[in-house]
Amino acid sequence: MPSSLSSIKCVSNEIRNGDLSPVDLVRICLDGIKKMNPALSAFITVSEEQTLYKQALMCEEEIKQGDYRGSLHGIPFSIKDVFYAKGVRCTAGSKILANYIPKENAPVITKLKKAGAILIGTNNLNEFASGITGINPFYGSSNNPWDKSRISGGSSGGSAVAVATGMSFFSLGTDTGGSIRVPASLCGVVGLKPTYGLISKHNVIPLSPSLDHVGCITRSVWDAAAVLECIVGRNVLDSASEAKKKGVSYTKIIEGKRDKKNVIGIPLKYFFDVLSPEVERLFYNFIESVSEYTIIYQEKINLCNTSKYFKSWRDIRLAEAAEVHLRWLKTRFEDYGTEVRNLLLEGTKIPAVDYIKSRGLAKEIRGEFMSILHNKVDALIVPTTIIPAPKFEEETVNVDDSITLKTREALLRNTIIFNSTGLPTISIPIGLTNDGLPVGAQIIGAAYDEDLVLSIAYDCEQQLNNTTKRSVPPICRG
Repeated sequence: MPSSLSSIKCVSNEIRNGDLSPVDLVRICLDGIKKMNPALSAFITVSEEQTLYKQALMCEEEIKQGDYRGSLHGIPFSIKDVFYAKGVRCTAGSKILANYIPKENAPVITKLKKAGAILIGTNNLNEFASGITGINPFYGSSNNPWDKSRISGGSSGGSAVAVATGMSFFSLGTDTGGSIRVPASLCGVVGLKPTYGLISKHNVIPLSPSLDHVGCITRSVWDAAAVLECIVGRNVLDSASEAKKKGVSYTKIIEGKRDKKNVIGIPLKYFFDVLSPEVERLFYNFIESVSEYTIIYQEKINLCNTSKYFKSWRDIRLAEAAEVHLRWLKTRFEDYGTEVRNLLLEGTKIPAVDYIKSRGLAKEIRGEFMSILHNKVDALIVPTTIIPAPKFEEETVNVDDSITLKTREALLRNTIIFNSTGLPTISIPIGLTNDGLPVGAQIIGAAYDEDLVLSIAYDCEQQLNNTTKRSVPPICRG
């Protein structure tokens, strides 16, 4: 019997060989949910047990008959509660949609079910995906499995907690300002935000359409590659999605032989201006441990407009969210939580000229990053968050002895620009602080260079696994 924290790569091989039944995996996940979810609040809805076991038995029979569909066949997964799954309640973590049941699937859900994956439930999140903490006033807040007094990060916090603890083998999430990568970093798992438009967002409840990305949270880079190659692709009902990279076997690419070492840039400006000593220590230890496998090319990369990163992202994020929610702001105003209501009201006050300027600035910044990635380095690497997971009551955090920031601003600082630019980014765990809290690093590539980003992340992960023993959350021990 595999560990509850086994990777998809490990269990899929056993399933294919007939040494493991999908029924066992469903049982592992359900047992974990019963044991840990009351303390962690990672799930809003859990699928009915009888239905899950029926699906698992069907997968087992298909595989026995030689109809093996691939590495996700028989694998239980969860979804952030903004994805439409036919017949499954989709609340978006809100009071407004508390009883909404979609009549059709999001295309990404259809793809996963066609691959034989088993939907075990929907994950908790910030209300309407509007937040970075995992705090939810209606369904409880998802607690960090490394320290339950601390936040999981958000808005895909429940997804990260579920994957980190073995309640789910992977989870789909959305990322508008860091909502996949931040909780992945704070909970010690892998978070992938692909290039904007690579994955369809049709039938996924939007927050800010020009910043929203669909991605995944997994336990390993290989697992993220397996999920990506399943869900990638254009949908005609989603004008933002693009028909690129369909049919790419990312798992084969990352396991393949490298023709050359990659040149990776570390842009010290902005991303390292404000950084907790523990995160800085772990980041440079990580760089040192992987440098013999990957050339770390540290130069002074001149980044323009860094002082405008936050405002330009914020104007777009708030203005678009207000537009999405305009009808409910008029008809269901009191049904919003206080934080989300205030953010939406802020969005209504952003002048159209500021929004247009911010869209233009985002395009300019994207061009700058693309020029760097095409002409100077193959990829960039920076810390995912500038701090480890803060405690629930901390509205501000002391980054070091001299700098105090609002918690929201601190968590978003290093991630938002890669939503504004739409570039592919993956966060991988790189170690634990002295207090036993996970820290992540994010690797960034040029648009549609997911194969390169995943390959670098995979090589780094392999080297880390060779030099350090990966720890598991305290709630999973014993």
